[in-house]
Amino acid sequence: MKKLWLAGIIAALLSIFASCDNENSSIGLGLTDQVGTDFTDTVSVTAYSMLEDTISTMNMSANLIGNIHDPVFGDCTATTYAQFDLAGASVNFGESPVVDSVVLTLQLASYYGDTNSHVGIRVYRLTDQMWFDNYNSLSTVPYDPTPLNYSLTGYTIAPTTDVVVDTGNCSPHIRIRLSQAFGQYLLNHQSEMTSNSSFKNFFKGLRISAVSHTGSTGYMLLTSMTSSLSGITLYYHNSTSPTTKYVFPCNNECKRFTNFAHNYSASSDADFIHSVLEGNHDGGTQKIYVQATGGVKTKITFPHLKDAFKSIDNRVVINRAELVIKDISPDEAYLIHPGSLTLQGIKADSSLAYLPDDSYLTSTDHFGGQYDPVKHEYRFRITQYVQNIIHGQGDLTNSIYLVINGAAVRANRLIAGGTGLDNENRLRLELSYTTY
Repeated sequence: MKKLWLAGIIAALLSIFASCDNENSSIGLGLTDQVGTDFTDTVSVTAYSMLEDTISTMNMSANLIGNIHDPVFGDCTATTYAQFDLAGASVNFGESPVVDSVVLTLQLASYYGDTNSHVGIRVYRLTDQMWFDNYNSLSTVPYDPTPLNYSLTGYTIAPTTDVVVDTGNCSPHIRIRLSQAFGQYLLNHQSEMTSNSSFKNFFKGLRISAVSHTGSTGYMLLTSMTSSLSGITLYYHNSTSPTTKYVFPCNNECKRFTNFAHNYSASSDADFIHSVLEGNHDGGTQKIYVQATGGVKTKITFPHLKDAFKSIDNRVVINRAELVIKDISPDEAYLIHPGSLTLQGIKADSSLAYLPDDSYLTSTDHFGGQYDPVKHEYRFRITQYVQNIIHGQGDLTNSIYLVINGAAVRANRLIAGGTGLDNENRLRLELSYTTY
């Protein structure tokens, strides 16, 4: 009887602590009066969305190129900067080489947006070396402003249709014809192509950008720059041979990165403008936002998590802790939800670190973050992280960032329910725990 009486006192005290809340939060921690395994989904949570600073885009598995409009997140333009190499140790174009044509090819790995749109893609020659090893989403490299394109037309894509090249079919890719003058420029500098280093010193690389689109949405191309289908193909003939070709590849030895330019003033969504652009944190009670391309992230905090168990000297075992994010994005025709999200731990000095439950340290099956198309939600298992916060262990704070997984090579976004909703769309932390 004494133990049951004590348990009741503990539960009552915890309820008092839980009821103390601040703005942006859901209601407090609701513990039952039973000693054993309990469940609550009313842990205090605050959240607000903000613009991302920068993300690393250096030498990723793919590069984005395109221009897309989102009625909520505004406009985004992706520009890729890339070096190219020689196909062999040296080059021999023969006597008096003459250009027939030159084509930039980009293999398509995926796409976002409306493939019926025409997007104006422009290609420029870099005028400075890519010196650094840490280019990010805001980095640029100087370039000659005169486009290298043969014609300034828009490009449509057929992301599931093979392309006939020479005498055979190739996987889906985009072909951008470049000017005859550029092709002849390459042929006339054969002496600069005795090695990859001398070639890169002569030809610094390309800037591949999008300048406009038709239709209401546009598109983003996810390109595999290091694929054997990507590169600069130079068709030429000389005094002794008919037309032949030489390919300058963008291989793994070539530096490449993507720059993202956002125009959030093109947003027509009042809630997004109020919450993200004007920095009103109360917006997180209704909606939160995340966007790839170095766009938007959400900061989530558990302000009373440690204090809720303080009255029992933190004598609690977290059996399972799951963060639940519900997709409430409008049903846009071309702007799909992310396949997966991820979380970033925040240290006291504001630096980022893995959560102890992260898939990098455990597994994807354990950590979660994948989209559930039936429940329209994402779930993260953060049991160890929550246990550490309660017991004051580890070097992470009680705040985390919610971001899109692979944000440097994705162009999608998510609108999720905030912390103050009174329905199943509420952003929440579900706890199964035992007190002792």
